[in-house]
Amino acid sequence: MKQDIITMERFIGKEEEGIYFTLPFEVPKDVERLDIAYYYPRFLSEQREDGSTVTREENIIDFGLCSAGENYIGSSGSDRNSITITAVKSSQGFAPADIKPGRWNIIIGAYKVQEDGVAVVYRITFTMKERRLLKGDTHIHTLGSDGSLSLKDAAWLGRQRGLDYIIVTDHNNYAQNFQEAGVEGITVIPGMEWTHYKGHAGILGVKKPFENAFCVNSLKEARNKLAEAKANGAFLVLNHPFCPNCGWKWGMEHFDYDAVEVWNGSLFASSNLACLEWWHKQLLTGKKIPVVGGSDFHRPDFAGMIGSPCTCVYAMSCSPEDILNALRNGNCYITVSVQGPDIYAEAGGRIMGETALPGSELHAGFRNLKGCDIIRLITDCGTEDIVCENGIQEWEISRRYEKHAFCRFEIWRKLTPELPPMPVLLSNPIYFGFSDSASGTPSA
Repeated sequence: MKQDIITMERFIGKEEEGIYFTLPFEVPKDVERLDIAYYYPRFLSEQREDGSTVTREENIIDFGLCSAGENYIGSSGSDRNSITITAVKSSQGFAPADIKPGRWNIIIGAYKVQEDGVAVVYRITFTMKERRLLKGDTHIHTLGSDGSLSLKDAAWLGRQRGLDYIIVTDHNNYAQNFQEAGVEGITVIPGMEWTHYKGHAGILGVKKPFENAFCVNSLKEARNKLAEAKANGAFLVLNHPFCPNCGWKWGMEHFDYDAVEVWNGSLFASSNLACLEWWHKQLLTGKKIPVVGGSDFHRPDFAGMIGSPCTCVYAMSCSPEDILNALRNGNCYITVSVQGPDIYAEAGGRIMGETALPGSELHAGFRNLKGCDIIRLITDCGTEDIVCENGIQEWEISRRYEKHAFCRFEIWRKLTPELPPMPVLLSNPIYFGFSDSASGTPSA
């Protein structure tokens, strides 16, 4: 990963002993990790006439940190001379923090200074963000509602199964969002599943989506409740909208949702297929609706194992904010498990969920394939099927679409001899048109 390093020196005079002051520095955009180390002569050695050496502590300089906007991150006193800050985990004594650009401040505490003063050197390393593939589950339940595992145990199980992130979505509850999972190597994102007799919605990315209780009794109240969650920063997903038991009966057109859960549960049920057909029709009308998948995990069993399906995001970091941004932008695909199959697709430098210029050459690479897999290239003008030969595990394709509005991908596989082929991968589309930003956001 790319790193930028700056070095600063601050001379502290004896007259500043016993004073706190700050040393500002500028943080650039798109930093994933911040490392700060500082050096000064803390101990001075003196050679005596009798040949002995005496070492004395002459300088003690304390350390603290504030982010942009004077938000206090933490302090280590003088106990260590280097710290690390990331959005997921920071050094002891420092809060995890999104590394926002702007003016940050090192807090200097001149606890003890020698008579001649002391020069303190600060070395600040910025590790920049780079897009990477992260695999996770957007829909799991814990003991916070009707799941069988604690938050920590669910996170541990997810990590054991190879997931990079999970989103906790307990029914009508967000108390679990104020617990610490404490599991290394997995990002735990807060959420809840707003659960009503007329439909369920994933409210993702905020610890407390609304002030009062979840209860509503009319369409107007439901719209206001979910609008409040969105106003508080939530990413709103309509969950399993075509489920015969708990589908979305409010009318999808009445809500300002961000995405639809097109794949719920391990296997691709008929209700998922109905949702997939509905979604494709929306794309044909020109709508751009991101889709996600979630296991709806409650307890370990074949029908609902965590990470099956798996929503794979191309995110700029493993922070909750960057993962949610990738979901919001549709920079993701859904696969039957963490083992794949997998896809990377781009056209003119734009990836899934983004808009490439018309006529841009599209490249797609598929991995973890099996013999007889059917790769489907689906556009607004039709479908092209490619049947994989036995022994084929990877496949590369290139196409140029001059007059198409989008292209998305599916992989169908026969999982058992008794069952017909079913989807094992669904992607968000690459769109074709004109965009008004470097990120590929479609212009109005």
